[in-house]
Amino acid sequence: MYVDDPNAAGPGAPRGAQGWQVDPAMVGEFAAAVAEVRADLDAIFADVAELSSPAYLPMLGTSPVGQELAEKFTERLGGESGLKGQLEQALARMQEFVASAEQSAAAYQQSDDSSEHRFTN
Repeated sequence: MYVDDPNAAGPGAPRGAQGWQVDPAMVGEFAAAVAEVRADLDAIFADVAELSSPAYLPMLGTSPVGQELAEKFTERLGGESGLKGQLEQALARMQEFVASAEQSAAAYQQSDDSSEHRFTN
């Protein structure tokens, strides 16, 4: 994302000052990678939401034992403390991370665009 360069501070910088430069091509690659992660995350959200669908309901018969097992399975799969609930919590954390990465990429691109515009006028 950035290039370490002891001379990046520029010729007018105080002696011994060091800095870094952001490579615009790498920022673009980062933004593309974040967009790909966002698409994958959205697909995973859809898969997790599908865990509540009738396709995942257990078919264990109509006996009392079958009904109890079905309820237990349904709770462990789709309940708040079950698999679906835990996946939703993990995905919420990933959502925050990806949103932060998107904001970072947008800020770098905006800064680069405004700097480019400032120096071309």
